[in-house]
Order: sequence, then structure tokens, then C-alpha cells
Amino acid sequence: MKVTIIIRELGRLKPDYSLDFELPELPRPGDYISINRPDNPEPYSEDIIVRQVWWRLHHPETAGYSTADNQKTGKLVKVFVECDPAVGPTASDHWRDIHSLALADGTVEEFKVARLSIRQDAFKG
Repeated sequence: MKVTIIIRELGRLKPDYSLDFELPELPRPGDYISINRPDNPEPYSEDIIVRQVWWRLHHPETAGYSTADNQKTGKLVKVFVECDPAVGPTASDHWRDIHSLALADGTVEEFKVARLSIRQDAFKG
């Protein structure tokens, strides 16, 4: 399923940026998502929490109903998955640093998982 992941501005409903993905299933509110991009080595990521799923649909009928002899079916136009920034155990140093103040004051949520979290710069010699 093709979805557009929208990452909201910190502490706001306003979109900051979006990324398109092909996913095996639709994320649900509360799901944790970690996105790895080319500027970070595996497993370091940008972490987000799903807040809302927005479905855009199209239906060819303008009436409020279809008769049995004229059954029409609508189709999916787009699915938007709106997310808030978060910090998980594999958050990249950059992601963790830009959200550190918001993490401290509770504006950004930390994944509630028991995993070892090691900063990238701990591996540099």
C-alpha cells in the first residue's frame, strides 16, 4: 500500500515534511516508526509516532446512494499517515540532538521500549 508519511512540526499539527512509502500494511495510531535515510548508517534513524491516519477517497456517484441496477464503487486516492517526532533507541545523533530540549520538557515522546541506546559518536575513534 502506498502511503504518505507526514511528519508534523514539533509540538504542532502543522506538517513539517512528508515522505512517500510502499508499506505491507497501514500503520495505526500509536505505532512507532523508525526511518533510516542515506545520511545515517544502519540502524540509526529518524523516529516518529503515528497520531492520525487520513484517507482520501473518490466516489463516482453524486447522489447519496446507488441503486441496485446502477451499483458504483469508489476508489482510494491517497492515504496520509500523520506523525509526531519521537526519540527511539536507534535515533541518530542529529535527530536526538535537535529534539533533546523537547524530550526533556515532554514535548517529544520517547519510545517506551527496553532497548540499548548507543549514540553514533560513541563508535568514533
